[in-house]
Amino acid sequence: METNGSKYVVECTPDGQYYAYLSNHEQCFAYGETEEEALENLEDAAEEFYGEINSIFYIEDIA
Repeated sequence: METNGSKYVVECTPDGQYYAYLSNHEQCFAYGETEEEALENLEDAAEEFYGEINSIFYIEDIA
């Protein structure tokens, strides 16, 4: 397992692919054939994840 500070964790799966997730939000994760691909996919997933959270709080703030 590789940890980058407290930002994300990258693990190699038994089939040789990579699994990356945010340390503080394990439900935000991504897979890739390489570590770099997993991190690129995680960046996209995190952008979508935080965008959804922001839209929920924004809607609640308006209501």
